[in-house]
Amino acid sequence: MKQYYFTEVGYEKLRKEIDHLERYIKKDIAKEIGTAREHGDLRENAEYEAAKDKQANYMAKLGQLQQRFANARIIRKQDLPEDTITLGKKVTIQDMSSGDEECYTILGEGETDIDLGIISYQSPIAKALINHKQDDEVEVQLPRGVKKYKVISVDFFE
Repeated sequence: MKQYYFTEVGYEKLRKEIDHLERYIKKDIAKEIGTAREHGDLRENAEYEAAKDKQANYMAKLGQLQQRFANARIIRKQDLPEDTITLGKKVTIQDMSSGDEECYTILGEGETDIDLGIISYQSPIAKALINHKQDDEVEVQLPRGVKKYKVISVDFFE
């Protein structure tokens, strides 16, 4: 059984997404199916078939989200070491070849937003950084090759 890790905010966001999706399937899609049913012969009713396909797709997505929720583990600040990179940390790293600094927040699946520097704990960079500390040098295997970084700072995500 696969574990899914979330911050408390991410866990609550997932719960709300499940609730919203359940309501959407039960109300809106059911209404679409009912309306399409009224248009006659179901064997030749493209609108009905489209609504049923839509329902199946959303049900599959709902099942995936419910599985994540059922196997979720919430990571709380008080359970994490202060000086070690883990899920729930904001990390500043420096590219050792260019000197450029990058800042990432490592969160759970479904909480990521690369535009805001929020990456999944399952990303190559996060996997390489986890369990390291400030001033450690880390090699990261990226699609474009190996890069070396120095950990500049490790803070809790707020």
